[in-house]
Amino acid sequence: MQLKTSAIVLHSIKYSDTSLILHTYTETHGRMAYVVTGVKSKKSVLRSSMLMPLTILDLETDYNPNKDLQRIKESHIGYAFKSLPFDPSKNALAIFMAEMLYRSLKEPHTDPELYGFLHQSICALDGTQSGIGNFHLSFLIQFSRFMGFEPQHSTYADNTCFDLQNGIFILHQQALGSYLNKNDSRLFAVVCGLNYQNMAEYTFTKEEKKLLLTHLLSYYQIHLHRFSHIKSLDILHQLFA
Repeated sequence: MQLKTSAIVLHSIKYSDTSLILHTYTETHGRMAYVVTGVKSKKSVLRSSMLMPLTILDLETDYNPNKDLQRIKESHIGYAFKSLPFDPSKNALAIFMAEMLYRSLKEPHTDPELYGFLHQSICALDGTQSGIGNFHLSFLIQFSRFMGFEPQHSTYADNTCFDLQNGIFILHQQALGSYLNKNDSRLFAVVCGLNYQNMAEYTFTKEEKKLLLTHLLSYYQIHLHRFSHIKSLDILHQLFA
């Protein structure tokens, strides 16, 4: 069956000397993988520039619901980047975000609202001119809402601690559980209010950014099954922490 869809590039893996597997998040079917042959040929359906993490593609595919690997018939750039490929900071953020999506989104389920958020986030990253150092923190907070475990910012009050397991701020810790201390919880509550519109208004020290990113990834690890180590984390720490 022929299918047209918009797709976000997450990751590509070498499959043989002349082919690769492209992992994407699509508008029509969620997480999808494609086998692409003849990648070194001028007639390949994908150019090397199309493999950059978070590239938005318009694809025409031969879709077979009984196969794990689909095939691409035609591909075109769906959104032309203006600054992302040429900005080292934005490029590093794109690699990090794509890896987060690759390790978080496992199932081929359609979610138009999530796809719309991801598309918006990519365009916002490409176009933003201020607050870039807080972009990944804002992204992780907003993405958690679509994953079903958004921190409940409204539960914060002075002297509360953040309960990583239940996603709420509490006054009294239980004997068992994972909690942030009061100082870290107060900082975490600030991050919970970040979005792409206001992120430039917040200033964090390098130590605070590193701490917040560590806590956010721990939060994801608690709530996502088999969520493994993020390899691009070291690059992000060097740039923003």
